[in-house]
Amino acid sequence: MPRNYSSKKELPVALRFIIKPFQFIVFLIIQLPLLPLTIFGYIFIVVKAMIYTKKHGVSATATNPLSSRWFLHIFGLRRDEATVKLISSLPFMSGAGLWLMMGPAFIANRICGYLPGLARLPEPEKASLMSLVGCRTGFFDKMMEKNINSMDQVVFMGAGFDTRAFKYCKGKNIKVFELDKESTQNCKIEALKKAGIDYEWITFVPIDFNQESWVDKLIDYGFDTSKKAFFLWEGVTPYLEEESVNQTLKAVAKSSAKGSVITFDLYSRSVVAGTGEGSFIMKYYGKPLLKMSGEIWKFGIDTTKNPKENVETLLKEAGLALGEFRLMGKTTEKEKPFGGLVEAVKI
Repeated sequence: MPRNYSSKKELPVALRFIIKPFQFIVFLIIQLPLLPLTIFGYIFIVVKAMIYTKKHGVSATATNPLSSRWFLHIFGLRRDEATVKLISSLPFMSGAGLWLMMGPAFIANRICGYLPGLARLPEPEKASLMSLVGCRTGFFDKMMEKNINSMDQVVFMGAGFDTRAFKYCKGKNIKVFELDKESTQNCKIEALKKAGIDYEWITFVPIDFNQESWVDKLIDYGFDTSKKAFFLWEGVTPYLEEESVNQTLKAVAKSSAKGSVITFDLYSRSVVAGTGEGSFIMKYYGKPLLKMSGEIWKFGIDTTKNPKENVETLLKEAGLALGEFRLMGKTTEKEKPFGGLVEAVKI
């Protein structure tokens, strides 16, 4: 079973106080002389992805979860052979570039157990913007494990280059659908062929979310509204207008059987605006990259007061009930959560 969040017991505070600085010092000793290679690897990956995705109409941000799962795999936190094979076969990714970027951290990990923020599976309440993709990966894995055996169908909404179907659905008596832009799906299918990964059992549903009804298209491709379905909606809501989020949730409730589940992530209004928790990262790293990709964050929820009630209200209006809910980030007088992870159930 893959590790959800951290599978190791927390070290005593006093021991952590000694070990953590030691691990970081070891990392710095390795990283500093290799910094030019790390920077080159990062720039090479970003530029290559930006050029290809812009030219071919493939979502640039869809590569972030893929890279994160690769990091988790090489650091031994979450095995995912399909991701490794897919990355080596995608025309806009570079395994060599990723190794240049993460090589020093990997060496430090083998010497003293150092883990960079990009390669962690933290509990949501301990997550930061640097580790949020790993955090939500752990949560969505947990939701898959919890629900998969009671479902007849699985729908990956805005699937991008997700490989969970191969990890959790292959060999099961369950129908799998992936919804995304045709250009993104064509790129993925070609990479799967090149990697020698069997994908014929997955139903790819090409969709223009701005022009077509994703529910009607899904039904045209064989989705059965009378059967239970598990919907995975990862990393999509912040790119949508509030009305689109509401309408999608209502459509899930209307087109699925009782007991169906949708799981998704939400972010605070302050993070979406580039203020509040992690404002430095969003202002100088996140937002510039989003702007270059042409994919801007729009929708956020209020996490400053009663965030759970705000999510329950959102779901109730759609005809859904809240299942599991985890806030991402610290909750103190000065700090507020930067997002939430949601499991919603059709009642």
